[in-house]
Amino acid sequence: MTENDKRTSPRFQAKRASHIVYTEGFGEVRDLSLEGLFVLDPDPLPVDSTITFSLRAGGQEIALNGIVRRSVPDEGMAIQFTNLTSEAKRRLRIHIATLVATPETLPKP
Repeated sequence: MTENDKRTSPRFQAKRASHIVYTEGFGEVRDLSLEGLFVLDPDPLPVDSTITFSLRAGGQEIALNGIVRRSVPDEGMAIQFTNLTSEAKRRLRIHIATLVATPETLPKP
């Protein structure tokens, strides 16, 4: 993570075909952590929107709730998980264990 990165959990690159489905649509997951994810969506929800969605990744479906923390028009949105159940957290941990860290979270040589 970079010096300016305030995240407490490292981000990991999502596997191909990882996506979320929610009332307003669906989007491919770019990266995720135990605290949230970034979804590619050309028409993202506004900041502070609450969202209930299903993460479909690694052959499983995880029901989640979140709040949009960053919205980038024509690109996507960063969603912070809220009210994570112990089952959802366990499934996220198992899935994340199969992923590769994003370049900015790798240690510098």
